[in-house]
Amino acid sequence: MNTIVKAVLGLSTLSAADKVIKGQSIKDGMQNSGNFPASGMPITYPSIQSIITNLHTAVVTASAGNVSDTNNMHEQERILVSAFNLLKAHVEFVANNSTDPATIITSTGMQVATTGGNNSVSELTLDAIGNGSLQVRVPRQTNEKAFAFEYSTNGTTWQEFTSSSLTKVILPNQVLGSTVYVRYSPISKNGKGAYSQIKNAIIV
Repeated sequence: MNTIVKAVLGLSTLSAADKVIKGQSIKDGMQNSGNFPASGMPITYPSIQSIITNLHTAVVTASAGNVSDTNNMHEQERILVSAFNLLKAHVEFVANNSTDPATIITSTGMQVATTGGNNSVSELTLDAIGNGSLQVRVPRQTNEKAFAFEYSTNGTTWQEFTSSSLTKVILPNQVLGSTVYVRYSPISKNGKGAYSQIKNAIIV
């Protein structure tokens, strides 16, 4: 069985303004590489450009400090990240059906994920891995023995899908094209801790 090569977007630690720059770089890289023809794209190139432009506009507007403008900027930021998670899944699919996956991935401006242990992530990380499944990875801090994982289809109503001592779990059987929200709570000898930040991804 061939090893699946994974891509890294590199968006999670960036500011909203830097997400615009990185997103534009990835979009241009995909479009210019010749490996991702418009006919095979899960999101059209004009739609991707609109998402990037919308976030850029929101960043400029939010600079005035208005609370509603700032909230809109964060919403546009979430939309961009969700869209680019879908693009990442497409890039991985195309790359792993080629003879040189690493070159295909780097041609987009994404990075090739390095192999390592489950604790290589520093925050809640979601990867749409196909067939309606979402891979969820979390960091483990000192004294954390397990994790309670919850998901939501609307960001408001939550359901626990597993409690596990593992830092990497799979959420299966989700609706293709839907947005799924995930959070988790670490469990120590003192019980459940505070909930993490919420992340979302589009199911592929």
